[in-house]
Amino acid sequence: MLRAAKFRIYPTAAQEAFLWAQWGAVRKCWNMALFLKKHYYRTRGVSLDLIHEIKPLIARAKKSKKYAWLKEYDSMALQETVRNLNKGYRAFFEGRAGYPHYKSRRGPQSSYHCTNVSVGPNYVRVPKMEPIKARIHREVVGKVKSITLEADAAGDYYAAVLWEDGLAEKDPLKEIYVGSEMCIRDRCCAADASSFQELRRAAAGARRRAAGSHGPTSAWRMPEPTTFTRSLRDS
Repeated sequence: MLRAAKFRIYPTAAQEAFLWAQWGAVRKCWNMALFLKKHYYRTRGVSLDLIHEIKPLIARAKKSKKYAWLKEYDSMALQETVRNLNKGYRAFFEGRAGYPHYKSRRGPQSSYHCTNVSVGPNYVRVPKMEPIKARIHREVVGKVKSITLEADAAGDYYAAVLWEDGLAEKDPLKEIYVGSEMCIRDRCCAADASSFQELRRAAAGARRRAAGSHGPTSAWRMPEPTTFTRSLRDS
């Protein structure tokens, strides 16, 4: 069964500088993919496929002199940002989100890693970096599937870890609810019908009394006229 947890991490000064550089590379791939997608549609009326036509350009860009610096960072993190952009476009066309926009250094930062990742007693490990000190408040037992490194607006750093613990999936709550409902229904059907009629009449009476019913069974009576009201009526 898949499990997830978020741990606070404490990178060194060198690791912190590398993280921000890596997030800069991730933003660069996102922004360039978004630019190509918009530019080709606006100038040529062509909608490029982000997965099959734009994502492969990252590998070609690494071979150029201008973007050779991208080789210093995790390639899976760079490719994942294009996949996320593709999900953003899909959510936009389905009416579940707004149109994707360019990313800035001043916004939330994150990078996804799914190869050569691990979690230790007091650290997390991702590609291209030494182990990062972390506060592991929950035991991670099983195969680590991915680690997403994040920075929030307050300047704190976190690692969101997804792992497979090897245990079987638990029964859905819906089945438990349906089973309980069937059990109650079977017991009700086995009860005496006259008892149900008595319970229904008692419940109906309680509802009338709570609502302050003025029906024939109510104890409400017209108040007797006072001497003052009788004198006014007879005059």
